[in-house]
Amino acid sequence: MSEPFHIIPAASETQLFIFGDHASRHFPERYDNLGLTGDDLTRHIAWDIGSEAVIRGLCERFECGGVVAGFSRLLIDPNRSKRMDSLIPQASDGTVIPGNQNVSPEARAERIETLYTPYHGALTQELNKLSSPLAVSIHSFTPKLNGGNARDLDMGLLVKHDEGTAQDFKDALYRTAPKLSVGINEPYSAHDLNHTIDLHVAPRALRHLAIEIRQDHIRHDHGVAKYVKLLGDALKQIMD
Repeated sequence: MSEPFHIIPAASETQLFIFGDHASRHFPERYDNLGLTGDDLTRHIAWDIGSEAVIRGLCERFECGGVVAGFSRLLIDPNRSKRMDSLIPQASDGTVIPGNQNVSPEARAERIETLYTPYHGALTQELNKLSSPLAVSIHSFTPKLNGGNARDLDMGLLVKHDEGTAQDFKDALYRTAPKLSVGINEPYSAHDLNHTIDLHVAPRALRHLAIEIRQDHIRHDHGVAKYVKLLGDALKQIMD
């Protein structure tokens, strides 16, 4: 049976913790890919492309711990509250998800029990091992959504509870890469989509960041390496 999460063990006592809600595009066999085929299984609708590689690269650099989800967000979205309609999306970016139509209460409960709850349990477990870490959530966004205008940002910082850390990090990024385009609460707003941080990080009053990287920057290994260095250099500045 596939695991609903993967723990990245810390190799030091560094007070940094990195996690990814949408790092995986894995569908356990019992879900039959939700009826999807071909490119839909690898498109951005299924996962945050490149995010897991960035997370693992940063954890390696800082010898810190982390957690990544082990299932596709199309099965159930761990960054949504259980009250939200988008918890199990019926469609995404123009694609209807066949296996998410008319999901029974029993099937919904099964996904919560076997995927959603274990992932959040792992976050609780790992955060409880640390005293006061900087918590960093890594996501990625598609350069174009729903046939709309191109998103020209290189990166977004989603901010709701900790404006100071976000501003310090943005300043550090610009010192490292002055031409970088970084938005605050773009292309999404933390006031709309912030469940995991609201649940695990804000109640602990931890310094934190929610980082969105444009997917074409981290689709390949050389881009991942570039952004691991860029983010790592900026993180080091605000942690020192």
